[in-house]
Amino acid sequence: MANFDYSKEPLRDILMIDVKSFYASVECVEHGLNPLTAMVVVMSQSDNTGNGLILAASPMAKKVLGITNVSRADNLPDHPDLFKFQPRMNFYIEKNLAVNNVFRRYVADEDLLIYSIDESILDVTHSLNLFFPSPEMSRKEKRWRMARTLQKAVFKETGLYVTVGIGDNPLLAKLALDNESKHNRSLIAEWTYQDVESKIWNIPELTDFWGIGSRTKKRLYKLGIDTVKQLANADVYRLKNDSGVLGVQLYFHANGIDRSILSEPRQQKSVEKSYGNSQVLNRNYFKQEEIEIVVKEMAEQVATRIRRHHAQTQCVHLWIGSAFGEASKGFSHQMKIPATDHTKTLVQHCLYLFRKHYTGQAVRHVGITYSKLIFTENVQLDLFSDPDKMLKERNLDQIVDQIREKYGFTSLIHANSKLTGGRAIARSKLVGGHFGGAGGLDGL
Repeated sequence: MANFDYSKEPLRDILMIDVKSFYASVECVEHGLNPLTAMVVVMSQSDNTGNGLILAASPMAKKVLGITNVSRADNLPDHPDLFKFQPRMNFYIEKNLAVNNVFRRYVADEDLLIYSIDESILDVTHSLNLFFPSPEMSRKEKRWRMARTLQKAVFKETGLYVTVGIGDNPLLAKLALDNESKHNRSLIAEWTYQDVESKIWNIPELTDFWGIGSRTKKRLYKLGIDTVKQLANADVYRLKNDSGVLGVQLYFHANGIDRSILSEPRQQKSVEKSYGNSQVLNRNYFKQEEIEIVVKEMAEQVATRIRRHHAQTQCVHLWIGSAFGEASKGFSHQMKIPATDHTKTLVQHCLYLFRKHYTGQAVRHVGITYSKLIFTENVQLDLFSDPDKMLKERNLDQIVDQIREKYGFTSLIHANSKLTGGRAIARSKLVGGHFGGAGGLDGL
């Protein structure tokens, strides 16, 4: 039996809406194709090998070709009916705005949360009776009619299909979306407090549950928990002792409890601020000199980010992920440093970490993070360095930042970025870091 009196829990009318195969569907509509029946992939192109990433695939392409998003283009089977398109992030952002502008006609701004570029959460509690005022109509029927109305409105204006999860709270709506609505013919599903035992507890895999990844799954396994039902009926104090607040949150979520209200101001998490970036390389990198070019580029990019926020870092972290099949050969290390925002110094620290721990493996992922930040305009002079030279180099960094901000990143680049292995120029053409793992491109 469930462990809560659900009559005392907040009862909202929440719709979690996802644009089905967003990037691929946008390309289908733009090229006069049916998003549900056409075989389409959106894939990046590699400057060096012609082998990019499959970033998105239409439902039919996944079904017929057996492919998934974020796989290599060289794994793409040949098919005469397959359409291939290159990504256009600016265009996708425009379509995202168009979709959410439809939603704004049905809810107030404070009741709309844009969850990601293809998902939005709507709290229609206050607007449900406005659009469906009939007292003879049940709450369930009003919810379904609202979901159907939104589906039709989005399709009419954009040609895109949306799936809808309906719930008594945001968590239930999200679980309904991820686990049922995408498989229903109507593309709509509803999960309520009454469905906790029959639906949530029967989610087949722990990793199918929102908020549980492979690492959390292993942690729960060590506690003897390998199903959502076991999590919902576990000792909450044991979960808290093992995983802190996260353990308690998972316990509540497994019981269908989510007391967040979209329109209420959300408290900021009191976590230490950091800035970083990571990327999936366009191919396997075997040469150390080529990998170091990428490390230099990323160290410089994140340095630009912290300067933009008037911060200096006291800790540098480098993560190197090996190529597929060499998962055990990656490494992740960090080191404390004197506070600095100086590009040259940070590049040196990152190269030091790389050279100290690199053992010759093929590399496919690179990540750099600067943490333990202090926010100040003051400069801490190094007793072992020429202060005039330090100030000149700091001024140079700021001038470079200003030129790039005004004229674009490629207006001023290091010569090694034009060598084989350089990724900064290609990445500067991306928007928002949505492709190739290029998150956090505001340094470019």
